[in-house]
Amino acid sequence: LVEAYARRMRSIRKKTMYSRAIIVCLEYIYTHLHVKISLEDLAKETKLSPTYLSKLFHKEVGISVSQYIMQKRIEAAEKMLRYTEFSSAEIANSLCFCSESHFISMFKRYVKVTPREYREQQFRSR
Repeated sequence: LVEAYARRMRSIRKKTMYSRAIIVCLEYIYTHLHVKISLEDLAKETKLSPTYLSKLFHKEVGISVSQYIMQKRIEAAEKMLRYTEFSSAEIANSLCFCSESHFISMFKRYVKVTPREYREQQFRSR
């Protein structure tokens, strides 16, 4: 029983521990959600090649860099829809989506509802 618990804790700790390069990437992404982020930008920050960084990121985080960036932008959009009166177009522009329609389609892909439906659901649940 104790060994099983220790194994579980070790596997959980492994999942949340990242290399220094990946921590640098995660922090960079978090602080730059409102500007265009490229793999090359992240590679410069970490002083690694884009190819190696891409493989390392996927290995440690479990998804690609672009998927992670999109996920974080969608999470930021959810907060903006919940706590501000910004329109979808303003949110799309603020979070560097190429267009409002692209933002809406990505939001629906990740959250399963449109930004308008999401905001209405949040308003009703208050």
